[in-house]
Amino acid sequence: MQSIKRKIQIVYERVNRLEEISKKIPSFPYYQSNQFYKDITERNVHIAIEACLDIARIIISKEKLEEPSDYKGLFLSIAQAGIVDPEMLDFLIPMAGTRNILVHSYDKIDDSIIYGILKKQLSNIMNFMDVIKSNYLNKV
Repeated sequence: MQSIKRKIQIVYERVNRLEEISKKIPSFPYYQSNQFYKDITERNVHIAIEACLDIARIIISKEKLEEPSDYKGLFLSIAQAGIVDPEMLDFLIPMAGTRNILVHSYDKIDDSIIYGILKKQLSNIMNFMDVIKSNYLNKV
């Protein structure tokens, strides 16, 4: 469980950084015009998502769940196992897709998606951490 706790700590650190960055970005046009904040935001979002995926991967391994074929399937698998509410998939599955764009299609990143995560989705990431702690860590 230490490995999951380490990953949760990474998510907390990255989300805290993103919350601080968010306070310094007053608008979408400002975000678009500031490569420094875009780079920092993209990297922190990427690491937070990777840590969430790693958490799902660790749970799947420990619980001997069927290994999914893609990143989106990691979240689907832990939802099917009852660890996260299926309603969370509305946020988690697109998050896996965002990870793929950040890693493989970095030349096609949609600024509005990353800005939207920064301004509107950080609480969903933290909710995911809370659910993992209460529905998984506290029960094993």
